[in-house]
Amino acid sequence: MSIEKKMCPACGEPVEAGWKICPACETPLAGPACPGCGRAVKENWKRCPECEVRLLCPACGRRLLEKGGRCPNCGDGSAGNARSPVAGAIVIEPVTGLEFVYVPAGEFLMGDTLGEGIENEQPVHRVRVSAFFLGRTPVTQEQWQRIMKDNPSGFHDAGNPVENVTLADTRAFIEALSGASQGRQFLLPTEAQWEFAARSGGKEELYAGGDNLNALGWCGENSGGRPRPVGGRKPNGLGLFDMSGNVWEWCRDGFVEDAYEIHAEVDPVIPDTDGLRVIRGGSWNLDPWSARCARRFSLRAEDRGPGLGFRLVMVQDVTE
Repeated sequence: MSIEKKMCPACGEPVEAGWKICPACETPLAGPACPGCGRAVKENWKRCPECEVRLLCPACGRRLLEKGGRCPNCGDGSAGNARSPVAGAIVIEPVTGLEFVYVPAGEFLMGDTLGEGIENEQPVHRVRVSAFFLGRTPVTQEQWQRIMKDNPSGFHDAGNPVENVTLADTRAFIEALSGASQGRQFLLPTEAQWEFAARSGGKEELYAGGDNLNALGWCGENSGGRPRPVGGRKPNGLGLFDMSGNVWEWCRDGFVEDAYEIHAEVDPVIPDTDGLRVIRGGSWNLDPWSARCARRFSLRAEDRGPGLGFRLVMVQDVTE
């Protein structure tokens, strides 16, 4: 006799009929209940109407499982610490379902620390990056179409990265998403943010998560000649997917060859001067060398292609 299987709504762990909680994340499976008085509550309630206990984490919006307890997702739970989640905590943007991973502030040596690259990846220099939220994956075609009319991609698949997008296309998406998401704004990552996050918080990693690209990302050697659904390879140390390979990703910086000679020490960004913009990460149709964390490349703002997409930085609660 087969046992009926379903998935935990919080973490995706396979669970069996009759189980009261998820064994992996401890989420109640019989419907949400107040951790204070036990009464049934609705998914969108922030406080219990009976005992006034907080139901949702003010930092990440996930359900709290214990009265006065710490959030199982981000480790927070108090309004006073709502802006201090832990590394890897996830916030979900409700309009598109985009997931954003918390990247704590830190310092790292930016550039080609492994001697694998070219001149524009030098000199290696110390950079400090402020904390930020970065998209867990590139924006997918399904997420794109939740707020945009057309799908510009050359390889249509809902779970694939949206591709074939110009810089203007990314700006149109960002404007629409920022308008739909009250209290939040969105940006392309800076080149420093992108590299710091790709290297699992500034570690000395060749690819985003380690040295084995076949396990971590899609390139010309393993993609089968097309972009692939996001999240199909292992994440890096922060829980970010597809930062090496699959599609190149637009960054906020203008591209100059000697950027590393003129970078600020804290949160550097190069303004757009001659129409060239930085792209990072490599692509499904290129070699592993192009998917290195330190690899810098450029395109004109009007360029597009089937190996070019983007992911976003989220700025929370900008009205406060």
